[in-house]
Amino acid sequence: MKIWILTSGFGSGHSSAAKALEEEFQSKGHTVVVSDIVQLLYPKTAKLIYPVFSRVICRHSWLYNTLNQFGRGAYHDPKTPFSLKKELVRIDPDMIVTTWSGCGRKLGQLNIPVHICITDVGVHTGWLYPYAESYWAATIEVSEQLANLGISPAKIHIRGIPVRKEFNYLPEKTTMRKTKHLLIMGGGLGIIPWLDVLLQGLADLSNVKITVVVGKNQQLYQKLTQKYPDIQAVGFVNNIAHYLSQADFLISKPGGISLFESIYATTPYIAICPTYEHELENAAFIEKKEIGMVVHHCEDSCRQIKELLADEQRCCTYLANMMQLKHDIEENRKSFERVNVAYAD
Repeated sequence: MKIWILTSGFGSGHSSAAKALEEEFQSKGHTVVVSDIVQLLYPKTAKLIYPVFSRVICRHSWLYNTLNQFGRGAYHDPKTPFSLKKELVRIDPDMIVTTWSGCGRKLGQLNIPVHICITDVGVHTGWLYPYAESYWAATIEVSEQLANLGISPAKIHIRGIPVRKEFNYLPEKTTMRKTKHLLIMGGGLGIIPWLDVLLQGLADLSNVKITVVVGKNQQLYQKLTQKYPDIQAVGFVNNIAHYLSQADFLISKPGGISLFESIYATTPYIAICPTYEHELENAAFIEKKEIGMVVHHCEDSCRQIKELLADEQRCCTYLANMMQLKHDIEENRKSFERVNVAYAD
């Protein structure tokens, strides 16, 4: 079977999910092609769109949320763009999988199955594609939201958010260590506006080790190595599973991919200052499942984290809940693989 995965570069989450699916499908003998739909549709302006997104829009949540609303309106049936038709003929896939909500709004009606892989623990109308063969939901809650939006339950399958294959082989943590290892991440773009406040506030803790993954943010890397010599700063890494497996807590903005990576690594999540709509949904999930803590105000981050680290029972509860959630997700994924056409021999 040949599978065409359509994604986008708006943040690293959509492309990370596409890469994880590519690995998964290839391991089962399928041929996979991954394409950035924005680059396909706008080959010249994509070079401008993505830098503006990362340098301007991602740094202003009000602007991000305002623009995001344009992708959540009523679906208008488009004609399939010529560039997509041309690529469709060239690739000649047996099925299409999308990992970005905007893909369906560009495809139009096609004569091959299209599966929508949702990459957050919340869903909005922008994900809806009237010609979808199926929707791959991250959780039971997402499947219920889809049903409430009018999607037939027969089209909804719970499979979790795809993560890279190395996360399938991580040992589970069974106990919390006395000396806590905190892993701080700012995503692929390395945007961590609250980092200075946090590092200054935690500097007096003697029983804490801190690692900061700054992604592609070289300016931040240089600053950290000079200003905070006692912490470990690393740039963009391909083995994030290793870093997560070594950490007792992940501290980050709550993205869907990082959330599921932390679940597979059984690493409780400290979500800092969620502001984007999808982050607020992910943060609510963390609180509901009690797999970590949400800090809503940056100025309170140090105090709340110190209180958490001093409460061993609370730390152990988060870890136990994370282990149970990982087990539940793996069971849902096994059920998904048994019924989904993409995994047929």
